[in-house]
Amino acid sequence: MVPCDLALEHKMGTLKAANDLLILGQFEEALDLSKNELKGLPDDKRDSRLAESLSVVAVQAFAELNRWQEVLPFVQDVFGGLEKIPPQVLQLCIALHAKMQDFAPITMVTEAWLAAPGNQEAGGLTRVAETYILLVLLPHSKFDDIRALVEGHPIIMEDKRKAFLQLVETEDRSVVEREDQTRCQGAASANKEQGASYGAWVAMMSWVKSSVSHTSPSRHVTTAVLLAVIGVVLALTLKKRKAATTGSRQDMLTTLGGKLAWLWQQLFAPYHLANS
Repeated sequence: MVPCDLALEHKMGTLKAANDLLILGQFEEALDLSKNELKGLPDDKRDSRLAESLSVVAVQAFAELNRWQEVLPFVQDVFGGLEKIPPQVLQLCIALHAKMQDFAPITMVTEAWLAAPGNQEAGGLTRVAETYILLVLLPHSKFDDIRALVEGHPIIMEDKRKAFLQLVETEDRSVVEREDQTRCQGAASANKEQGASYGAWVAMMSWVKSSVSHTSPSRHVTTAVLLAVIGVVLALTLKKRKAATTGSRQDMLTTLGGKLAWLWQQLFAPYHLANS
């Protein structure tokens, strides 16, 4: 066996060992083994399948160790630039950052990768675009960005292109329908609350009139009762106005002032007239 074959067999054995360590949950050991083996690769082998496979193991180990922030600098160093990351490794990075809800860095990296002239191979670009759309763009309802991506990369496989655009149209309609439903529910809730407030106002005013008409002139309504009633009126009015979707602050103050003036007159005018 020639030395080249022996070296390759050794490296493949190292890859298997690193993968076994990952499966056994020995993440630190798997990471160290992968990193050391990658450091030993010559520059002209950094784009090999071996480097890609070792990087996949390393990225998974970083994730398991909760050191996911180190992933992008690591793969950039391994491959000599973010735009040179192999598709499979970038897909894993996208999935990791999406899981951690860290979208800004991976968005920048992926957009740069998709635009790089060296990445315009149909299979790899389609896989990366699919992962990026499903895990980053679609959850944020960035439908225009998805359309721009698909239309700006005609090299994307035709069946995937149609599927992406159909998915966007379906999701776009769903978002509009949900927004319309939310607005309708909000309006119905506001109307119901206003109706309840008005009903309470009418009931309270009936009680006030009854109390005034059946109270002798010599027994004045106490200040405490008056303040309590005014407080209820104020609370109901503010609640009603808060639920309403239109109306200015001046309208609210005018209406509130009118109601309080009417209440004051109903409470005190009969006594004043009786004593005059």
